[in-house]
Amino acid sequence: MAVDPKIDGADLCIRNLYAGYAHLDILQDVSLDIRQGEFVTLLGPNGAGKSTLLKTLFGMTTHKGGSIQWGGKEIGGGKPAAFLSQGFGYVPQGRCNFPLMTVHENLEMAAFTLRDGDLVAERQYVYDLFPILAKRRNEYAGNMSGGEQQLLEMAMAVLRRPKILLVDEPSVGLSPQAITLVFNELKRLHAGGRTILLVEQNTRKAMEAAERAVVLRLGRVIWDSPTANLSHAALGDLFMTGQVQDPSSSKHVTGIH
Repeated sequence: MAVDPKIDGADLCIRNLYAGYAHLDILQDVSLDIRQGEFVTLLGPNGAGKSTLLKTLFGMTTHKGGSIQWGGKEIGGGKPAAFLSQGFGYVPQGRCNFPLMTVHENLEMAAFTLRDGDLVAERQYVYDLFPILAKRRNEYAGNMSGGEQQLLEMAMAVLRRPKILLVDEPSVGLSPQAITLVFNELKRLHAGGRTILLVEQNTRKAMEAAERAVVLRLGRVIWDSPTANLSHAALGDLFMTGQVQDPSSSKHVTGIH
């Protein structure tokens, strides 16, 4: 896939981030850099703070401290509309489309802030990007398969051509065949130059697709390395104890302990 010049982004720099929900603290001193065009997966046990980090990067949590810089500009603590205007796209966990509306109507809803002329062009861009949705444009979203609905939700986020795509647990509730379909599309989007930050429960699929793995535990980053340098045995150790028990199970990396 050719690189889309409209999605040229910036580097994301997170420093000493604290966030949560009202009085509930979740993220603890999180620091993370994501370079333009990178595909990074966030891994960790349930309750580690992975989805909270994505929501914080879309202005949906209580920002309690620290810095989020996008291309050198401070954006931490902003509302979702501010992150959207900066080029952030968010695909939430679970089915989040309008099941009693057609694919075409769902895309119109996703583009309600665009001018009419832009809507036509961007909707066609999405249909070109996801040909299967073009074929289903007049079908009700709720009548499509789980995998096709997940593609629709990705398309709704991609329609505004975000510079960074935040994707939360896209494989939840999908069949193995649908999971393969969704991950193939994620890899294709990345090949087109898009920056992707993925939270995923299927660690094998996530590590096959992404270039880099970041492991969170109890709201803190405990590991950051290329995915090729992290074995599944070592990942299991990190999930359970926060440390790699057998150094031979993972290649030499710079871990965070």
